Amino acid sequence: MKKTLKWSLVMMLAVFGLTFASCSDDDDETPTVPTVEEVVGEYSGKMTYDMAKAAASEETPGVTLDLTVKNDSINFDKFPFEALVKAIIPNEEMANGIIEQVKKVEYKVGYKAKMNAANDSVYLTLDPKPLAIALGENMAVSVTITAANEGAYAVNEKNLKFNLTATEAKLGETNALPAPIVLSFDMKKK
Repeated sequence: MKKTLKWSLVMMLAVFGLTFASCSDDDDETPTVPTVEEVVGEYSGKMTYDMAKAAASEETPGVTLDLTVKNDSINFDKFPFEALVKAIIPNEEMANGIIEQVKKVEYKVGYKAKMNAANDSVYLTLDPKPLAIALGENMAVSVTITAANEGAYAVNEKNLKFNLTATEAKLGETNALPAPIVLSFDMKKK
């Protein structure tokens, strides 16, 4: 009887111990709540542009590009300015010459970020400043850029979308842009 009692006690302790051992690694980590800093990082994607005077049947042209989002700004190391130059200068040969001369334009768009109520998107209130395109040492085009709508970053998809509109391009005091150009950015976080 004593042997059976001892073995029964050992078996009960073993089963009791195994019950806790098998559940020790089942603890789920508490999910982290996304913050507005989720938008910070490097992105790759496409910018499409749509001129107000373009026909609805025409395909919307686009450019592949990279950009970096910091805590308070969207930074373009190489802003896709070619569409703006071609809209300002109707002579294609002349426009291509200017694009070749300029090569690279850096641009920075400030923003303020806020999370939506569901914590699955970050909304960006964009604050674009004028874009300066230097055309040699003595000339520059100042392009007025606006943002009518907020940008949005989908946390789960890691997708950033925003629009900028070039409303006028001044060479001196004259507006050389015949119609506004909407620049639509669809970027994926790397």
